[in-house]
Amino acid sequence: MSENHFNTPSPLQQVNYTPLNKRNITLFIKRDDLIHHEISGNKWRKLKLNIEQAIHQGYQTLLTFGGAHSNHIAATASAATMHGLKSIGIIRGEDADPDNPTLKFAAEKGMELKFVSRTDFNSLQEWESKDRLKELYGSFYLIPQGGANYYGVQGCMDIMSEIDVDVDRVFVSCGTATTLSGMAIANSGKLEIYGVSALKGGGFLLKNLEENISHVYKDVETERYIKEKIHVLLPYHFGGYAKTTSELIDFMRAFTNETGIKLDPVYTAKTAFAMSELAGKLNGLKPEKWVLIHTGGLQGIPAMEAKLGHSIY
Repeated sequence: MSENHFNTPSPLQQVNYTPLNKRNITLFIKRDDLIHHEISGNKWRKLKLNIEQAIHQGYQTLLTFGGAHSNHIAATASAATMHGLKSIGIIRGEDADPDNPTLKFAAEKGMELKFVSRTDFNSLQEWESKDRLKELYGSFYLIPQGGANYYGVQGCMDIMSEIDVDVDRVFVSCGTATTLSGMAIANSGKLEIYGVSALKGGGFLLKNLEENISHVYKDVETERYIKEKIHVLLPYHFGGYAKTTSELIDFMRAFTNETGIKLDPVYTAKTAFAMSELAGKLNGLKPEKWVLIHTGGLQGIPAMEAKLGHSIY
C-alpha cells in the first residue's frame, strides 16, 4: 500500500517488564499496532501485497470473509476505500449484529456486508465455491479469511528484517499461521520463534505452517531445518477464539500498568501471557533478549467490553 500515514517499519520498543526482568530477560515489543490507526498490525502486512495484486490484475472489488468482530474485516474495508476499491464482506452468522462497532465501521467504510449461516460460511470458502460466489457477487479479487494466502505470508516476512537488534526468542499470536509462516520463512532457522494459538483446537496451525513453508522451499531437509526453530503453543486460548477469562483480563491490566502498552484480548494478550509463563520456567542465568510482536487488534476492545459488561482498561 503506497498511501501515506503508514508508520513503517513499525517501532521496536524496549520496555521494563518485571516478570521477564527477574529472569534476566530484556523485552522488546514490535509495535505493529502503530502501523496505521485503522489498518494496524499483521492485518496491514497480510493485505498490502494482496491489494497490489488486485489493482495490478484490474479488479475493482475485494471480497473476503470474517466473523462479526473480525479485525480483518475492518482492515479490509478501510484499505479498500483508501485505494478506491469496493469491498464485500461475507460475515459468519445470520444473526450477527450489524450495529456492533466492527461491522458498523466496515459498513461506514463502504463494505457491503453479507450475512450467511455458519455452514454456508465454511462451504463458501472452499475453492470449488468460487464460481458460485461470482454468480452471487460478480467480479472480485478474493482475499481469504484473515488474509491467509501466499501474498499474506509474503507480506509478513518483513517482520523479521525489521527486528534490528540481536534477540534470542520472538513471540507472535496465531489464528491461521499466516504471520508465523512468513516469519519462519524469513527467519531461516536462526531464532527461536513461538506462535501462540488464539483458538481452541489449534492443531491445524502446524499443518498450515508446514504447507506454507513447503510451498516456498520444496526441499524436505531445508524445511525440517527451518521448522526446528518454530514452536506452536496450543494451551493458551483461554476458552477459544474471542473468549477470555478474568485471569487474562487481570494479566492485561497488570501488563499495561507496567509497560504503558495496551494489548488486545483476542490475540496479543494471550501471547504475552504464554511468554511470561515460559519466562517463569527459565533459570535466568543466561541473559536473553525477547521480542513480542504486537499484532494490533485494539479496534475489537469495545466489542469485547460490551460482551463482558465492563471495561478492560
